[in-house]
Amino acid sequence: MKLQGKVAVVTGAAGGIGLAVATAFVEAGMRVVLADLDEPTLRAEVDRLAAAGAEVAGHVVDVTDAAAVEELAGVVVERFGALHVAVNNAGIVVTARSWELALEDWRRTIDVNLWGVIHGIRAFVPRILATGERGHVVNTGSMASVAPQANLAAYTATKHAVLGISDCLREELVVAGAPVGVTVVMPGMVRTRMNPSGIDASLIGAAVRSAVEDDAPYVFSDPDRMKGVRDRFDSILRAADRISYSPVAGED
Repeated sequence: MKLQGKVAVVTGAAGGIGLAVATAFVEAGMRVVLADLDEPTLRAEVDRLAAAGAEVAGHVVDVTDAAAVEELAGVVVERFGALHVAVNNAGIVVTARSWELALEDWRRTIDVNLWGVIHGIRAFVPRILATGERGHVVNTGSMASVAPQANLAAYTATKHAVLGISDCLREELVVAGAPVGVTVVMPGMVRTRMNPSGIDASLIGAAVRSAVEDDAPYVFSDPDRMKGVRDRFDSILRAADRISYSPVAGED
């Protein structure tokens, strides 16, 4: 996919991976709408990018609100005339043992991380398809999509779901004959103001841009944890090998 001149929307774009992806898109010549719930930070980042010559706009949105995400999609098309790439990135994480995590935290995590992606798919995909051009959907998962970790049950549940929904969406678009790809981003630790460890988000932004250009289904950023992923799937395959089926009564 050629990105020059194309239009993208990125949720959770005021910082971290979302801002890094938006920045990578801008550097590729895209026009980008950055969306986030944090209005002051969002406005500051949009102004910064615009001052550097980028064609960008900002829109405050709560991704847990279906109507608000639908409004965002309309704003993107009204502002730039089309939508080609949608990045459903907004997310939160709350840590606690699964039986001790407050119901409010379970619900909030599911509302943002899962329903936010669902709302994005429902609002953005029809508008991407309406262009009749090549497009792409990027959903932010996590290493937790494939490598569960203690004290992250709610987060892991949503990120497993994001991976599954994304894979289904990809197949649906193939069956529909639509020139629209789907990428799931599964990063590990990312360096932020609050977390000094991990890799720089700009590396993930660049990887996502390349994945959209190349129609790659998955993006990983944490090679140190890939052994755990392989071990998990190997254990699943070994379990399948242990299954023995007995003939149904009456059959040869």
